[in-house]
Amino acid sequence: MKSKFKSFIFIAMAIIPGVCQAYPQIDQVVRTGGMPISVYHDHDNPNQYWYIPQSIEPWSRDGLYKSALYKTDKALTFVFRGQASVDEEQLQKVAAALGTSINNFSPIPYEYSKNVVCQDVYSSADVQWLFPPMIGNYMEVVPVSIRTTNRDLIDEIGSIITNGGLACTVQVGFKANATAYDITFTADMSRVYERFEVAAHAEGLWWEVDMHALIQSLVHEGVINIKVNQDQTLPQTEIDKQQLAAFDGIEAKITEILFTPELKLPDGDMAGRGKPWSLRADYRKSTETENFKAHIQSGDVIIKDSQVSIRLATQ
Repeated sequence: MKSKFKSFIFIAMAIIPGVCQAYPQIDQVVRTGGMPISVYHDHDNPNQYWYIPQSIEPWSRDGLYKSALYKTDKALTFVFRGQASVDEEQLQKVAAALGTSINNFSPIPYEYSKNVVCQDVYSSADVQWLFPPMIGNYMEVVPVSIRTTNRDLIDEIGSIITNGGLACTVQVGFKANATAYDITFTADMSRVYERFEVAAHAEGLWWEVDMHALIQSLVHEGVINIKVNQDQTLPQTEIDKQQLAAFDGIEAKITEILFTPELKLPDGDMAGRGKPWSLRADYRKSTETENFKAHIQSGDVIIKDSQVSIRLATQ
């Protein structure tokens, strides 16, 4: 029998102040060498990987949590004890395909589990089930109890449990990092500089509100081109917030390239106009500025849904 790779979740990172949380990056494709295992990159460390177990299998490490089947002519009682696992040989092949070690793989901890679905006997009124509200993670044993006194089901359920097991699935959720938006903007920055130069105020200054308005105008005119890839499954309000944040990032980049902050504040009321800036006197046109390209990316931590199988068997 193939060995099962049992992994354990350590929560020290969650209780040490100042340590960043690590999450899988779910929108990055990971090569698995053809193995049926869901594997993700770490959102921050390119040498770290996360995986989801293939199945919750009967406990096989020792006799401590062995599943038990009691069957007579009048009743069947089955107490399943299992643990989330993944085939070690398959995980080794995934690591080899990625050119790394199995030690760089960590199991993904679950936030919740729900919606257990099993074979037809699960919905029978003559079968009593006791299933935990959380299937647990890799350090925990999953207990499931089944009992029936229906003579027509005793032999059927008993035979299935001892010959491969009842096939069930459970929906699980886990925290993961996902790209909220990915923006590429291109522009002839020399042309943008000239537009600001022509439209400058008499004193040669620009205020933040006016810079914002002209940049928006240049986007509408196509002088600044923006290509946006974003998660359309997010609520519209979240997408709106992301678009505003992305535009703020573009403005910040243009301001950095073309302007310098004005140290001496001009006379007059500036309420609502923001800080004053002046065009850079040392700006130089070049091939790079005429073909300027910048990339802005933002990610959010979300709850990702997945499905895990449960094999309710004696072994």
